[in-house]
Amino acid sequence: MDKSELRATLETIRREIETDDKVREKILPLVRQAVRLSSDAVKETHRGNYDAAWDLVRKAQQIVSDAEEQLAESAFLQRSRIVDVAYQELVEAANILSILKDGRYTRPDELGVPSRPYLTGLADTVGELRRAVLDSIRRGELDSAERLLQYMEEILDELNTFDFPSALVPDLRRKCDVARSLVERSRGELTLALYQDRLINELRLFEKRIEEMKQ
Repeated sequence: MDKSELRATLETIRREIETDDKVREKILPLVRQAVRLSSDAVKETHRGNYDAAWDLVRKAQQIVSDAEEQLAESAFLQRSRIVDVAYQELVEAANILSILKDGRYTRPDELGVPSRPYLTGLADTVGELRRAVLDSIRRGELDSAERLLQYMEEILDELNTFDFPSALVPDLRRKCDVARSLVERSRGELTLALYQDRLINELRLFEKRIEEMKQ
């Protein structure tokens, strides 16, 4: 291959990379928008505005679908994880909503999300469930807090069965370690709240008996 052939070969490669770059510049704003909408959906969920949260989840899902269409134009980017953060945030938003609203999980096929980012997004859901547990404790709704803690434990237990290296399921081990810490802290805080609630009830009964004895 002489110099002119080398130049022509490299020019072909350059055009390919430039095309990939243009596709990337189209995808990144969509990813950021989907992440922002998913985050807003989580906030609305914690406020109890479930209808508004579902609207945001559906919008995020559509934007992720638009990003996937752009992704189809680049074989190189299809092998990357450029959309993974949007997938994960969508999974997290949809699951915290479906758990708090309906007591159910949202499947990956309902969202059109690939399996790997579904797992890591589900792991992130544990953090939002912890927030819901703490909110329930503050409101004195300890039965609700116990139920939500069970979801946290269930997710962690199931994800721990995926004993694969990070090369096959990126970030899952690290996220499970974080989730384990959140579950342990939440369990401790709920145990303390239950103990305090029981103590308060016993004191009330004691005071009631004292009053009855005075009569």
